[in-house]
Amino acid sequence: MLKITVVLLFACAIAAENNDTDIDKQVLKRLATVIGDNKNLDPRDVTRLYRTAQVLGIDKDLVDKIFERVNESDRVIHKDKGYNVYSDAEKGPLGESPDYASSVVLASDLLSLTSAVSNVADKLCREQGYRFLDGLLSNKRWALKMFDASAKSPQGLLFGSSYHLGNFDECMDIDEPGDGLTVEGQYCLATIKWREGEESKKIRTGRGESLRWAVCVPSSCDARSVARFVGDILSHSVGNTTKVEVTEKDCYTRRPLTVNKLDISFLVLMLFFALILTLSTSYEIYAIRNNKKETNLHNLIVSFSIINNIKKILSTKQNNGLGLECIAGIKALAMVFIIAGHACLFIGSGPVMDAKAWDRLIQNPVNAFMLNNTLLVDTFLFLSAFLFSRLMLIELDKRRGRLNVIPILVFRYIRVTPAYFVVIFFYMTWLPKIGEGPLWENRIQLEQERCIDSWWTNILYINNYVNTDRMCMFQSWYLSVDTQLFFVAPFFIYSLWHWRRFGPVLIAIATIVSLVIPSIITYRDHLDPTFLFYAKEFTDFVTNFYFIDAYIKTHMKMTPYFMGLLTGYILHRIQVQNYEFSNLLKIFGWTTSIILGTVTTFSVSLFYQDWYQYSTIEAAAYISLHKFAWSIANGWLIIACATGNGGLLGKFLSWRFLVPIAKLTFCAYLVNGIIELYYVGQLRHPLHITFFTISANAISHLVLTFFLALILCITFESPLHGIEKILLRMFARPVLSDNANVRKSDSGEFSRNTSQSRLDS
Repeated sequence: MLKITVVLLFACAIAAENNDTDIDKQVLKRLATVIGDNKNLDPRDVTRLYRTAQVLGIDKDLVDKIFERVNESDRVIHKDKGYNVYSDAEKGPLGESPDYASSVVLASDLLSLTSAVSNVADKLCREQGYRFLDGLLSNKRWALKMFDASAKSPQGLLFGSSYHLGNFDECMDIDEPGDGLTVEGQYCLATIKWREGEESKKIRTGRGESLRWAVCVPSSCDARSVARFVGDILSHSVGNTTKVEVTEKDCYTRRPLTVNKLDISFLVLMLFFALILTLSTSYEIYAIRNNKKETNLHNLIVSFSIINNIKKILSTKQNNGLGLECIAGIKALAMVFIIAGHACLFIGSGPVMDAKAWDRLIQNPVNAFMLNNTLLVDTFLFLSAFLFSRLMLIELDKRRGRLNVIPILVFRYIRVTPAYFVVIFFYMTWLPKIGEGPLWENRIQLEQERCIDSWWTNILYINNYVNTDRMCMFQSWYLSVDTQLFFVAPFFIYSLWHWRRFGPVLIAIATIVSLVIPSIITYRDHLDPTFLFYAKEFTDFVTNFYFIDAYIKTHMKMTPYFMGLLTGYILHRIQVQNYEFSNLLKIFGWTTSIILGTVTTFSVSLFYQDWYQYSTIEAAAYISLHKFAWSIANGWLIIACATGNGGLLGKFLSWRFLVPIAKLTFCAYLVNGIIELYYVGQLRHPLHITFFTISANAISHLVLTFFLALILCITFESPLHGIEKILLRMFARPVLSDNANVRKSDSGEFSRNTSQSRLDS
């Protein structure tokens, strides 16, 4: 095999000389040193030679002359005395064999590599390419590692395997010094596209007509040179029917850690808060030992204490006399499934061995609950509106309508934004520096650039309308929607309290409008009936048309929010009037809630089936009605639990173990993107997708997400929440929160069916 390799390379070299192609003389000299004593070629090698020569367009007579030259040679071959393959510090089971090159480097590989290197336009890249070829022919370990780290002939291509990642770490380990020309490994992941017909473009399953192909090249080569290099290699095997794309973000090489002013600012901020945490914790230890009395100043100081915040997070006491204990359970479970859904989507749209495996999973109705992240996010919008409505109505009753909502809105912004900003700041600075991998530059670096461009839209909570093509943090759209609706909610809540007839009519009209708008837009633009999680369309959220132009818009998300406001009003009236449900009403409520909840959860699976073709009218009707139905199901669940009619489900949702998890939901939502991006960016090999592997990975993502959420909550969210409560008591009185304290009635017990108990001032 080595003999035929040499002959092929000589043929290529002489053909290049005849065509005035610049082939490095050192490579030709090295080729001459590897000709063996055996001057007889195997007939099969001769056949391969003529076949390859025909593909390359090398003249047959020229090949015959090469045979004569080889057979007439009396030269005795000696290995390069300046190099000893056994002298390398690193040795592997294969690396110790001098025949390693001939066992893994085929003639066709060397031939295509030589031709591709000679066509590289950049001089430095071409020179290092020749040095690589020279090292490969000399069986030098660094060159063998560079070749070995690159992807070879695709495996499982017809099975749907579209990611051929080579060996990232082996490529990064290459660092070969030389005479003024050090060769360092650079890992590039090229995108190879075949010509795609119009019909195949319409197919939403699979991964499309593209292939990600890893190649290890010298670090001096830019993206354009790598694209030309890969294209030339492929032209020898599959012809010129492919298109090769390589961007600077597709290539990665190890560089010294660089720190700019923004990075230093983040570190200073973290050190500042660490100092505050240390001082506050030290003060609390001192106060506990000396039995210091609780004052507003004392409470402000210990707000940042680690001891105080861990106690608050782990505490299972809800101190809620409104019967809203089940809210914690709903929040906890909803966030668990939201994070699991994010994990599944990132795993399914990332490097996998079998692209069709994801399609089989999403078509299985049993897995429909994992595809309904949209409804779970709607649940949080519903709960946000419900709690605000319920607690504000109590205060309006207490203060006879004289309630200044401006401090509530201001403090809400102050409570949410700092932790949010810290995460964005991390995206802008240190996130790209915490790891590496085949997709690291493509995913993490891109996310950093987007955050640098659009961070201000996040802080102003307008990023779901402004700079959507450069959105920072794919999940951040929810905070903008919730904040925008939160700022208009007081008008509707006050209308419900002040005008007993007009208020409900107004909220009903708003709900109808919120149903009509998405339907009209879906019908007009021929959109999907809901967010469909096809892996082919979600390698990057920001490039998905439906996500950017429809899903994240506030006017497409108003229905659950208005239904939440209305549910808060209904529960308020029930508890004020001490209304008792009849058995018939309970049966009707639970039956309706179960049917609507089940249908909305599993009906989404219908739209993934190949045999089902939905119309535009169906999509327009579904986009609104399934949100409306889900809100009704949630509304009854909360009302039933709050009035003591929740049964076993109500007891489970009120389980105290879920309370600490519920307290971490906000921070978990913020940091989950870091876990998902890190997973995809550092992944070295495609994953074999099964229900088990996805579930196992999703569980690990859950644990890591809530661990980071705990750190963020202790450091920022919980302290600021405590300060917010203290300041609201001092300036706005009272505190509006889902854990509002209530006074006991004269009997010393809480009442579920009445709101006569008041919030502590």
